[in-house]
Amino acid sequence: MIYPSRHGLFVSLSLLIALCFSSHARAGELTLALANSTCDAMNKVGELYRARHPVRFTYLCKSSWLLAKGLRGGALHADIFVSADREWMDFAVANGLAAPDRVSSPWGNALVVAAAKSSPIQRLDWPDLASDRVAVILIGDPSTAPFGRHAKEALEASGLWDRVKHKIQTRKHVELVAATLATSSSGTVGIVFKSNMTDQLRQLHAVDKNLHKPIRYHMAPLKASAGNPEVVPFFEFMQSKAVRDIFQAEGFDVGAP
Repeated sequence: MIYPSRHGLFVSLSLLIALCFSSHARAGELTLALANSTCDAMNKVGELYRARHPVRFTYLCKSSWLLAKGLRGGALHADIFVSADREWMDFAVANGLAAPDRVSSPWGNALVVAAAKSSPIQRLDWPDLASDRVAVILIGDPSTAPFGRHAKEALEASGLWDRVKHKIQTRKHVELVAATLATSSSGTVGIVFKSNMTDQLRQLHAVDKNLHKPIRYHMAPLKASAGNPEVVPFFEFMQSKAVRDIFQAEGFDVGAP
């Protein structure tokens, strides 16, 4: 019979203690990497979940691309990743951050054209974006922000992009567009997610969904969270009717893709 050396035994015990300490340190905690447009809804989900589970949440709310790249590079650490589109979830899967069979797509969204509540523009047809009524169009950066990419798709599909691109101004994420829009001049409109409409904005037009690819969110537990016992029950809770009701109330599409 071969017995471990004292050094080997010491190393084994040290690793066991470290693993136990790490698991204990994470028990009762969840870090969520969330696409900006889901942050308000997810805060409400967290409040509802904490009513029955003593869990402390940390919300990392950023653009999907910043989250995906931060998670890959190690600058960010999270248990669950929610992306505003398939592309950045595919990036996470391709880089070994999440398992493809654990990815779900629980919600969708829609684009709307909006203006400040104080704007004299009460209604706007899609072709009117090219008219003199509109001086500035705020959208997300199409190279990184899913809602900006969908907005550009819709403008290109309808033949408007070349006619309005001189009016386009971009922001990094949807909250920045909404905040800028709320205090903008009368000739400024924005293309934002329906779920990001606020009391300071007025919806002018619902963008035809046939003009762009389907807007679907994608969610997955991250492989780095395997030692956290809180992940599985919370991820299962995310599939519940109570959570769908919250997202529906926030303006998301909770129907099947």
